[in-house]
Amino acid sequence: MNRIYRVVWNAALGVWQVCSEQGGARGKRSASRTARRALVAAGLALTGALALAADLPTGGAVVAGQGSIAQQGKTLTVNQNSGKLAIDWNSFSIGRDSTVNFVQPSAGSVALNRVTGSDVSQIQGALKANGQVFLLNPNGVLFSPTARVDVGGLLASTLAMTNDDFMAGNYRLQGASANAIINQGNIRTAGGGSVALVAARIVNNGEIAADRGNVLLGAGSEVQLDFGGPVKLQVKQAALDALIDNGGAVRADGGTVLMTAKAAGDLASTVINNTGVVQARTLATGERGQIVLLGDMHNGRIDIGGTLDASAPLAGNGGFIETSAAEVATGRALKVDAGAARGQGGEWLIDPYNYTINATAANNIDAALNAGTSVTVST
Repeated sequence: MNRIYRVVWNAALGVWQVCSEQGGARGKRSASRTARRALVAAGLALTGALALAADLPTGGAVVAGQGSIAQQGKTLTVNQNSGKLAIDWNSFSIGRDSTVNFVQPSAGSVALNRVTGSDVSQIQGALKANGQVFLLNPNGVLFSPTARVDVGGLLASTLAMTNDDFMAGNYRLQGASANAIINQGNIRTAGGGSVALVAARIVNNGEIAADRGNVLLGAGSEVQLDFGGPVKLQVKQAALDALIDNGGAVRADGGTVLMTAKAAGDLASTVINNTGVVQARTLATGERGQIVLLGDMHNGRIDIGGTLDASAPLAGNGGFIETSAAEVATGRALKVDAGAARGQGGEWLIDPYNYTINATAANNIDAALNAGTSVTVST
C-alpha cells in the first residue's frame, strides 16, 4: 500500500496541513484513514495558531543547573553557567523578527527547554547557540520558512525527558504525543554537531545541514539518543502510524543521516518517504558519509525517490547507503550515488522483505552501478 504524505497550504483555513497525496482514494483499510485524520489534525494543531504565537518564549524558570534569562526588545538571551541547564517554559516560540540566543560555557554544553503550557512552538525567527539546545514540546514544533537555526546541536521533540535523566546524560525520550515536528526553515549546526527530530510524525520540507555530524530523524513513542555512540538513535517503542517525510534537503557530509521508524503492532504501519535530497558525501579529508533509511521490518514501508548521495566527488572512497524495511519501493526520479571520482565506490544495501524488481527499480540499480556503486539486494 502506497501511503505518501505532504504538507500543503489550505487557503480557506490559512494554515499548512499534513495530508495524504492519496486522500481522495477509496478502499483503504481503516488504519490508513485513521492515519490520515491524525496527520491532518497534527498539521492543524501545529500551524493553525501562527498568528497567535508569542514573539519570544514566556514564563521561563530554571529547574536544573545554573543560568539566567534576560530580554531586551525582540531578543531573549539565556546565559548558561553550568554544563547542563534545564528550563521549564510556559511557551517557547520565536517571532519572525525576534531572536533567542543561548550563551553557553562550551560547545558540549546542553540547554533543555521544556514547554509546560498548551501552545505549539512556532519558530519563525532566529535561534542561536554555541552549544546544544533541546526543545521538548508535546504540542508540536514548527520551524517556519523564515526560521534560521544556527546552533552547536539541536534536538526538537514532542516526547518528554526527565530532569534526572537529562542531568545524568541519559537522553531517553518517552511520551504518547501524536503531534508532529515540521521543518520548513533552515537548520544548521557547527562542524560535528547533530540535529535530531523525534516525534510520532516528522516532516522536513526545509534544509537541515550538519557536516561532519549527524542528522537523526526518529519516529516512535520511546527513543534513546547517544550522539557520541555507534548507535546514535534507537526507536525502542513504536508510535501508531509513524511517519517520516522528507521533501527538502538533508546534508551531513562526512557524517550520518539516519531516518528510522517503528510500527505499533501488526495493524499499524510505518512510512518513510523521501522525495527530496539526502546527502552524506565523503569529504576531501577522507571522512566517509552514510545514509540509513530504516523502516519497520515487520510492517514498514520505505518510498524512495529524490536523491540519495553518499559519493566521493573529490577524494577518498564512496560511502554507505541502506534502505531497509518490510517493503521498499523506488520512484522513477530516484538517483542513488555512492561512487568515487578517485577511490573505491561505496555500497547501496537494499534489505526488504518485499522488493519488486520492476523496470523502475532495475533502472535505479543500473544507474547506481554505472556510477561505481556496489548494489546488494538482500531479501
